[in-house]
Amino acid sequence: MKRQAYLIIELLQSFSKKELKRFQQMVAAPFFNSDEKLLKLLEMLISHCIKYFEQNFDLTIAYNQLFHTKFKKLDAKQTNLIHSKMSLLLGLAQQFLMLQTLQDKATTKTALLQEALLAKKQYRLYEQSFKKEKKALQGVAKGIEYYEHQYILENNHLNYYQATGSISNQNNLYEVKESLSFNYLFNQLDAYLLELSLAEFSTAHKVDYIFFNALKPLLEIHQIKAHPLIKVYQCVIDLLRRKTDKEFFILIKNLHMYATVIPKNSLINFYNSAVNFCALQLRNGKKNYGRHLLDLYKTMDEKDLLFDKYQIHLGNLRNIIIQSCKLKEFDWAIEMLNKYEVFIPLNIRQAIKNYYLGSIAYFKKDYQLAIDYLFSLPNINLSHDINRRTTIIKAYYQLDVDYLETTQTLFRSFEKYIRDHKSLTSKSKTSYKNFIRTLINLYRIKHNATKMQLESVKIKLKAQKLNSNKSWLLEKIEELEKG
Repeated sequence: MKRQAYLIIELLQSFSKKELKRFQQMVAAPFFNSDEKLLKLLEMLISHCIKYFEQNFDLTIAYNQLFHTKFKKLDAKQTNLIHSKMSLLLGLAQQFLMLQTLQDKATTKTALLQEALLAKKQYRLYEQSFKKEKKALQGVAKGIEYYEHQYILENNHLNYYQATGSISNQNNLYEVKESLSFNYLFNQLDAYLLELSLAEFSTAHKVDYIFFNALKPLLEIHQIKAHPLIKVYQCVIDLLRRKTDKEFFILIKNLHMYATVIPKNSLINFYNSAVNFCALQLRNGKKNYGRHLLDLYKTMDEKDLLFDKYQIHLGNLRNIIIQSCKLKEFDWAIEMLNKYEVFIPLNIRQAIKNYYLGSIAYFKKDYQLAIDYLFSLPNINLSHDINRRTTIIKAYYQLDVDYLETTQTLFRSFEKYIRDHKSLTSKSKTSYKNFIRTLINLYRIKHNATKMQLESVKIKLKAQKLNSNKSWLLEKIEELEKG
C-alpha cells in the first residue's frame, strides 16, 4: 500500500467518534467536496478503522464497491485512481484538522479576524470585536494563553490607533509591552522545564542555562515576581534541579494554594512534573513515594487534570492502575478504568481495557484470569506489548504447579522477541534479557529441574545493574528461600 493510503488510515484512527462524524459532515458538504465517491470511501475507511488495528486495507474491494465492478486484481491505472481518491481524502482530513483547530483556538481566530477587519478599514466591526474579546479575557487565569491572547489584542489595537491616526493622542504601549514580556517569559520557562525534564531521562540531553540566566533580571521585577504562576514555575525548577523531598512538598503546597488561578494546561504540566519526580524516587527505591504518587493522581482526578481534548495519556492511566493495585486499592483502580475508558481512542479501547483488567487480576493473584485477559490482545505499541508479555510470563511462573516445557517455550519466545526487536536500545535489551534469564533459572529451581543453586542466582542478580524486574525477582528468591 502506498504511503498516502497508510497516512489517511492512521489519521482516521486517531479521530474521536465526534470528530469522525464531523469529518463525514464536512466531506458531504459541496463547499468542501463535490465527489460523492469520496464520501463512500470515507465510510468504508471508518468501518475498517473501527474493526481493525492495522493499516492494511483491501484496495481491490474498495475499488469494486466504489465503481460497482468485480475485478480480482487492479491494474496500474485502477490502483492509481483509488490512491488518488485516498490522497484527496487525506487532504480534506488535514483541512478538517486545521478548521477544527481554528475553531478551538480563540487566539488564532481573533488574530485573523481583527487583522482582516483592519485591512478592510472596517473599524466599527473591529471595535466591536476588540471590546468583546477584552471582556472575554476577564476572569481568565493569567497564563501563557491569556498573555498570548492579550498581546494579539493589544498589538492589533496599537495598529488600530496607527490606522485611524489617533496614536499621537492615545496608545496602549504599556499593555503591549506587559503582555509581550509575560508571553515571552512563560514560553521560555516552559522550554527550560522541558530541557530539565529531558535531562532526567537521557544523558544525551544537556541543559543550556544561557537563556534562563538571561531571564533572571526579568524575574526580579516586582509585578512579575509576585505572579502566582511565576512562583510555581520557580518551585518546579527548584524540584528538578535539587531533587529533594523539601522541594517536592513545597511544590505540592504551592499547587494547592494557587490551583484556582493557574491555567489548566499549566496545572497539568506542573502536576506531571511532581508525578515524574515520584516515579523517579520509586525507581531509586523510595517506596513511600508510591503513596505520594497515588495521592497526586487522586488530586488530578478531582481537578479533571488527567485528560486533555477527549484523550487520557495512557502512561498516566497505566500508573494509576498499577500503583492502585500495588497499594491494594483495587476498587479505585476499577473505578478509574471505568471512568476514563471513554477517553481512550476507540480503535484500541477494548484492548487497553482488557490489558488493565488483566493487570488488576494479576495483582489480585487471579493468575489464570490475568492470562485469559492478556494472552490474545493485539500489539498496540512496544511498551504496551512488553508490559503485557512480562505480566503473562510472571503469571505463568506463579500459576504452574509442575514444571511445564510449554512455559519454558513461552519464556524463550519472549527472550527472542526482545533480542530481535530493532527499536529497543542495547541497555533495554540487556535489562529485559537479564530478567528473563533469571526467571528461567528460578522457574527451574522452583520445580527442581536443575542443579543450579539458588544462592548463585541471587548473587548474580544483585550484581546486575540492568534488570527490568529486579525487585520482583528478589521477592521470588525470598519466597523460594522460605520454602
